Amino acid sequence: MSALKYLLIDGHSVLFAWSELRTLHQRKPQSAREQLIKKVQILHDSGKWKVTLVFDGKTRGSEPSRPQEMIIAYASEDETADSLIERTVGAFSHPDRICVVTNDHAEAQTVISLGAHIESAEWLKYEIESCENQVQSALKSLPKKLSLMQIDIKRGH
Repeated sequence: MSALKYLLIDGHSVLFAWSELRTLHQRKPQSAREQLIKKVQILHDSGKWKVTLVFDGKTRGSEPSRPQEMIIAYASEDETADSLIERTVGAFSHPDRICVVTNDHAEAQTVISLGAHIESAEWLKYEIESCENQVQSALKSLPKKLSLMQIDIKRGH
């Protein structure tokens, strides 16, 4: 199996699976989408995944302003997020490198049949927490590394 690299996230599937975002979505749908975008941004920024977050509903464009940015895609009026995800997986030359995050069983079966991998919204939450912990750990060790570098510089190393 090739290393997974691309993370396609069914945004509304995750919004409705996470209770805190589901509650927010009932009152302020755009705020809930923005919170999800902020949460998954760390996965993209870590370099472990190239993330595309897909939502139903035409809200704004789907292209990042710079190629290294996370893609936020909105399905057009004549399609759903599911169909956009399925079309993306189907068009990709290495679907075995794609992980689709959804709790929609019908969508999961379709993308599996196209060669992609599936993970749940709960897995995504764990993956985000794991990435946040790694970043926090790296930040905590940063002052120690800088102090050791300063000691080495003073010693002439």
